[in-house]
Amino acid sequence: MAEDVARQHLEVLRQDARDEVKRRIEQRDKYSIQLTIALGIIVAVAFGSTRFDKVLIAAPLVSIYFTVLILYSYRIHGILARYLREQIEPELARICGTSPKMEWETFYSSLPAKPGIRRMFFLMALWVVYFLTITYLLTTEFLIDGCGNISCWNDAFRITLIIISGAYLLASGWITLLFGKD
Repeated sequence: MAEDVARQHLEVLRQDARDEVKRRIEQRDKYSIQLTIALGIIVAVAFGSTRFDKVLIAAPLVSIYFTVLILYSYRIHGILARYLREQIEPELARICGTSPKMEWETFYSSLPAKPGIRRMFFLMALWVVYFLTITYLLTTEFLIDGCGNISCWNDAFRITLIIISGAYLLASGWITLLFGKD
C-alpha cells in the first residue's frame, strides 16, 4: 500500500517535470520566433526606404535579451532532466522492479551522440549578430564617412557606438561563459 502511494506520488512528480520540460521547449520556440521577428524588423527599418541604419545598434541588445531567455530555459530544462534521471526515475524503477535504463531521461543521457545543436546555435547567433552589426556600424561611421581620426569621436553617436560596442562585447562574453557549457 505504501509503495502504491509512493509510486503515485513519483508519477505525479515525473509528469509535472515532463510537462515543465515540454513547456520549456515551447517557450524556446516562441522566443526564437520573437528574436527572428525583432531582428527582421530592425533590419527592415535600417535598410528600408529611409535608410535609418543607426537603428542597427539595437540588434545586439535584442539578441542578448532573447539569447539569455533561451539559454536560461535550456539550463532549467537540464536541471529538470537531471532531477528526473537522478531522483525520480531510479526510485520509480526500484518500486516497479524495472531497470532504470528503461526510463527516458536515463536512456537519453546514455546515448553516445545526442541530437541537437540549438543551444550552441543561439550562442553563435549572438556573436554573429554582434560582429556583423558592430562591424557594419563602425565601418559606416568611421571609414565610409571618411573620418578615421580622433576628431570624429566628438559625434555623440560615434561615442555611444564605441561605448555600447564594449558593453555588448562584455555582455556577450559573460553570456558565453555562463551558458556556453552544460
